[in-house]
Amino acid sequence: MTTHPSHILVVEDRADWQDIICRAIVEKGHVAHPATSYQEAVAGLTAHKFDLAVVDPVLDAGNRFNRDGLSVIQKIGEFQPGLPIMVITGSLTHDLKASLQHLYPGAPVLFKESWNAGEFSYLVDQLMGLNETAEAVGAEPAETAAEAGSELSPQPNWSVGRPRVLLVENREDWQQIVTAVLEQAGCFWRVARNAEEALREMEQESFHLIILDLKLQQNVLPLRSNEGWLLLDHLVETQPKTKIVVISGKASPGDVADLLTHYPIITFIEKQSFNPAALQEALAQAVQAPGLRIETFGQFRLWRDDQVIDVWERPQAETVLKLLLIRRARGGRAVAADELITRLWPDCDEESGRKKLLPLISNARHTLEPDIEPRDSHFILRSSNGYFFDLGEGVTWDLLSFREHLRQGRRLAREERWAEAAAELEKGRALYRGDFLAEDRYTDWVIDMRREISTDFCDLLTLLADVYAAQGRYAQAIDAGETALRKDPLLESVYRRLMRFHYCRGEKGQALRVYRDCLKLFEELFGESPTLATRELYQAIAGDQPVECLQKE
Repeated sequence: MTTHPSHILVVEDRADWQDIICRAIVEKGHVAHPATSYQEAVAGLTAHKFDLAVVDPVLDAGNRFNRDGLSVIQKIGEFQPGLPIMVITGSLTHDLKASLQHLYPGAPVLFKESWNAGEFSYLVDQLMGLNETAEAVGAEPAETAAEAGSELSPQPNWSVGRPRVLLVENREDWQQIVTAVLEQAGCFWRVARNAEEALREMEQESFHLIILDLKLQQNVLPLRSNEGWLLLDHLVETQPKTKIVVISGKASPGDVADLLTHYPIITFIEKQSFNPAALQEALAQAVQAPGLRIETFGQFRLWRDDQVIDVWERPQAETVLKLLLIRRARGGRAVAADELITRLWPDCDEESGRKKLLPLISNARHTLEPDIEPRDSHFILRSSNGYFFDLGEGVTWDLLSFREHLRQGRRLAREERWAEAAAELEKGRALYRGDFLAEDRYTDWVIDMRREISTDFCDLLTLLADVYAAQGRYAQAIDAGETALRKDPLLESVYRRLMRFHYCRGEKGQALRVYRDCLKLFEELFGESPTLATRELYQAIAGDQPVECLQKE
């Protein structure tokens, strides 16, 4: 045993299992740090240095699609790389197996249904290096994620989310020069010394950019006979969407002209005048994403670089995109593969569902970006816990813009900067061209989101009415309030606002009419009168008493 107690992070949302795991840790003389959510786990990783993490990949017993525990494992890799991890779970679906192998190859997996305290104790010691040999303890070792059925490569795929570059260059000095630039740019890169190695690398990984030296052999053959040219011809024929940069020190002016005229290369870089900036510019061009504009208020519409995307080869590909967008809109990130399968094909088993899902994802990616390989999508990405839509700088989405205008409007209203607040809120109001995903009116996974956004729209209109009233602009305040009531006729506080605004505008009769409309609706729907606050305001107006024109409720 170590001299000092070890600190172990326990990420488990169920109280009974938190108690079982933490008690077993304490009994071994270690310190347990329980976390029941992703947020608590990240806070713990920020505040403490741990010797081991015990993680349940599903942190919501009521939602089998939850994968927050996988996100915790991903954060462990960022905050405390090298920290050993043990997985404890009630079940291990195919996507969980693959994701665990992707994030932490070889992580031991303990199943709750076959919990064995001795096995857990053995693994704790083994993972923290406290056992001299595995044979010193009689417990059987837990299976790893790989043994549980994953067929992924034995190492994490660090290329995800990074520009992927293949350098085909046989001179070591130029390998070092170019890869230093790629490293500084944060690229995932591989080096091939000849065409054979390059083809082998391309079988294992797709690349955004290939940097190719045409002179791959140190011999006296004419340049045109070099295998670099043959590889270039092969790439153009078989992978026409791959971006290529040619780098060479022995190309003639005629060859350069031929390259730029007849080959779809990004640029030609001459070694004698090599400038890292030229390579960085080519890299930026290779990974440049098109601009994407999304409208979800009213009918769902998409534009790529101002060209409308109005044809989906497979309608379900559009559905996939909507599912990913809704998850982002609700503050989440990824949608698990099995959740997508359940939503798209409720009666489909997991294996056949996956066979359908992968080509559908590729189709959705290709629809958004027809000029790239689906693997290189800038928008629909694969993470450890599912697929997600990346909201990069090139994406504008009316829902996000609407929320930002509402947020800014609230801030400006709190600061009593009324004119600026009104301008922001009016921009948000203009974006609301109709209900969220109106064409999916009866789709169950859209309904709750639509209801939430509709509430936000009414909140915006109510705040806008108050902002206009604060400036004495009662006509605009009344218009905003009436629009809110058309959206939700049961907003009693808006009836009171309209009564105030009309009365302060000298329209007593109209103020009383608003009350009668409210009274009639509430008696018909609920069999009762409006609340005391509304009745008292009515009595004050009917009795010509002073009334506050702006009273926030």
